[in-house]
Amino acid sequence: MSTCEDDTISKTIHGTYFAHNMNDGKVVFKKEGGWEGLDVLVYYWDDRETPELSGWWFGPTVGGDLVWAYHPSRLAMTPPVSDWNVPHDGPVDASFNVTVPAEVKRPHKA
Repeated sequence: MSTCEDDTISKTIHGTYFAHNMNDGKVVFKKEGGWEGLDVLVYYWDDRETPELSGWWFGPTVGGDLVWAYHPSRLAMTPPVSDWNVPHDGPVDASFNVTVPAEVKRPHKA
């Protein structure tokens, strides 16, 4: 992940992520080392009752109220590279980009 214009959010979400879990048929990524005692996840959320909430999110829990960034793509199988709203309810931050490995291994269920 690259840095973004918001310094605090940048410190929170910038880092290296690994495939951690699955949600709504897509991989959930978890930041190595977390931040200030919180997990930092990138996950897809499919909200059929409120479609404007469907998309990719950065937050400490899947589907939680605390979130840092949002992308409205419903078609992407992995987090989109660019055009993220940072903060989640702010404008698109053109300086923020996500890099996803070409091949993402799905985590195994225990």
